[in-house]
Amino acid sequence: MKIVAITGGSGSGKSTVLNGLKDHFGDRLSMLSLDDYYRPKEVLPLDANGETNFDVPEAIDHPTLHADMLKLAKGEQVSFETYTYNKSLMQTELAVIEPREWLVVEGLFVLCYPAVAELADVKAYIDASPEVRLARRKHRDMTVRGYAPEEVEYQWKHHVRPADLAHIEPCRATCDVVIDNDEDWRAGLAQLIEQMEALDA
Repeated sequence: MKIVAITGGSGSGKSTVLNGLKDHFGDRLSMLSLDDYYRPKEVLPLDANGETNFDVPEAIDHPTLHADMLKLAKGEQVSFETYTYNKSLMQTELAVIEPREWLVVEGLFVLCYPAVAELADVKAYIDASPEVRLARRKHRDMTVRGYAPEEVEYQWKHHVRPADLAHIEPCRATCDVVIDNDEDWRAGLAQLIEQMEALDA
């Protein structure tokens, strides 16, 4: 099994690129998302105003993520509860991940944990300007997750953007492929697929 690690800031378009990979590789590929490895909210850090900050590397249970990656690499399946994020309602369901030819691990901080990053055969960064990403995040959080505009702005200013600068953007230089997704991600996706398939040659 070969592993691809995909990172990029909130609203950069990771889900769009992941869907492109699914379309190309089909059942040759399985995925893990850092969103499924958040620690319980009650143990997450609070900011200066007492608000929970999800946008820090320590919010993720990365030892369990690493352990699950190793299990899949050995040909074992893994299972865990997945969460649907919504301000007023949190729903869970059981996910079972089967080992495949390719494993894609994606999330904001996936390259911040050395043990996780070292397992990656290919590293990709999804790049988009802060202005574009904020507009995308507003649309998602207000229309899908039930947040008010001022809540989205607060999180962006106090949590999201500081995390970009401190933890996510520095990873760009370590990646094999950078996908420009201000407008059109398809050229970058093609480059990523080419890099992956070169490992199969």
